[in-house]
Parts: sequence; C-alpha cells; structure tokens
Amino acid sequence: MSKSLAIQQLLDCSEKEFWDRIFGSEDFNHYLYEGLGFEYELQEWNQDTGYRRAKIWPTAQMPRAVAKVLGERFSYVEEGTFDAEAKRYDFRVIASAATDRIRVRGTVTVEAVSPHQCERRVALEIGADVLGLGRFIEAYFVATTREQYAKNAALVNEYLTSSH
Repeated sequence: MSKSLAIQQLLDCSEKEFWDRIFGSEDFNHYLYEGLGFEYELQEWNQDTGYRRAKIWPTAQMPRAVAKVLGERFSYVEEGTFDAEAKRYDFRVIASAATDRIRVRGTVTVEAVSPHQCERRVALEIGADVLGLGRFIEAYFVATTREQYAKNAALVNEYLTSSH
C-alpha cells in the first residue's frame, strides 16, 4: 500500500519566474539544499530534453527503525524530466538502500495566481514494501516531505527577495 500526498504552496513569483529562476537554477538548488541541511550534487541536467538527475544526502537523524532499513548514510537520487510545453516536472526518487522496496514518484506543476504569485502543486506517491515497517516508513517519508516542502517554499521566497 502506498500513500498519496498533495502539497500546494503560494510562491512570490510568476509562473515563468518559477521555472526560470527557481527550477532551472543551479544557484538556487545549492541555496535550497544548503538551507534544508542536505548535501547535494547535480549529476546531469540536459536542458534540451528536460532530463535532470541529482544526488541528495539528508543529514537529519532518522528514526532508528528507518535507519536500520535504509542505513546510517542514506542518500537518494532524484531523477526526472521537465516537459517545457506542458510546464510539468515528473520525477522519481531512487533510494540508496531497499531500492526495490521504496518507491517515490511525483509531479510538480505551477499555476499563476497573479502577475507576481503562483501556486506550486506537488503530487507524490510514496510506497514502502518493508515487512512490519512499511507503513511506519511511509508515514515518516510523508511527514518529512511535508516539512521539507514547507521549508522549501520559505527558501524560494527568501531567495527571490535576495540579490540572486
């Protein structure tokens, strides 16, 4: 069984500015992941095809049961494709451990609210097929993902008002 998660956030930028200055900016990605307390490495970004692959190392302490399954030095790869015509980013997350039992897929879309604001919509599907711990791991990922996206929205707005 997997969990669905929908996140909607108001951002202080136009839809175009989001895709250009936030999504398409490596400066922003470094700013974002540093602000979230993660280590980050872009592995590939092909702007012609929209394909993007990055490796991320969360540094927050995981619950012991989750760390036992995923390992103390857990990382993941976010791999996705931006469809410039549809203005949509589809991605999957590949865990460094239990890769055949942990599934995360998502879609990011943005809709204009005003000339200076947009709403980011993130739809995620999170699944963990781990005997006895699957629901706990899913609940942990849902909670931390919600928390990270809340911080992410604050960092987007902070980045936009700074001199970047």
